[in-house]
Amino acid sequence: MIAMPVPPAGTPLPPGPASRAVATLGGAEDAAGNDVIDRDLTAIIDRCQNRALAAATLPLYRAFGIDTLDAGLASTGTRLQIATALARAGVPRPVCLAAFSEETGLAAADRLGFPSTLLSLTPGGAAIHLHDRDTADAVIEHRVVLGGDREAIFLIQAGAPAVEERTIVHVIDGRAIAVDGAAIDIAGLTLAETTAHELGATVVAITIATVGAELVVWDVQPVGDFRGARLIGETSVPAALAALVAARAKSAPNGFASEPEQRERQGWKAMVPHGFAVTT
Repeated sequence: MIAMPVPPAGTPLPPGPASRAVATLGGAEDAAGNDVIDRDLTAIIDRCQNRALAAATLPLYRAFGIDTLDAGLASTGTRLQIATALARAGVPRPVCLAAFSEETGLAAADRLGFPSTLLSLTPGGAAIHLHDRDTADAVIEHRVVLGGDREAIFLIQAGAPAVEERTIVHVIDGRAIAVDGAAIDIAGLTLAETTAHELGATVVAITIATVGAELVVWDVQPVGDFRGARLIGETSVPAALAALVAARAKSAPNGFASEPEQRERQGWKAMVPHGFAVTT
């Protein structure tokens, strides 16, 4: 088994192309001197910081039969799709309205009241607290006028819970493993695990918050930074990931691709500049 780790931090990688040792898995050149990857990928753990890149490439990996261990809908979808799916499943969430212009954004903020929170479409993107209408007016106008087409579409979510009212729960294979932020009880952990299940997520970070007196799913991060997280039990997040990979490898063909399936993909070559690549 070969793995290529990268930091789980939310900071960008250094500028410029990645070194060959980081950017490739397997052999570097063929007899003719061409860059190749001579190992079939059987599984990828999504740790991609560029979510546009992840949304474009993960479906391709899946189409080629590569097992992607990721955040399910949150790995390739938008916050609007996530909110819709969780609402349909009956998962408790704050009221959330979609805005498609400066006018509809202000109307949404007025309807929900203040404080509220502006969320971009991209999962994991920064949230902006709107403490009053003047703040909302300035933030939304700046976003719509100076941003691109995608920035002009956003969500307004009721409430603005403080840091001490939010907990990030790292869920691996349906089980809460570690937490960041405020203390949380079994109800919050169960809510995070339920959310991961509804999203079809294998590896995900769920933000649980108290809004009013209600425990809700505040946000979903497809790639959470777990390095400083507090363990719930004795298993760390890296250990849980390793155990998941090992379990999937043993369960082929239901897990990783079987040997005949791998032979059928001998022409498939791939480079993995950001993330874990695992092959057996």
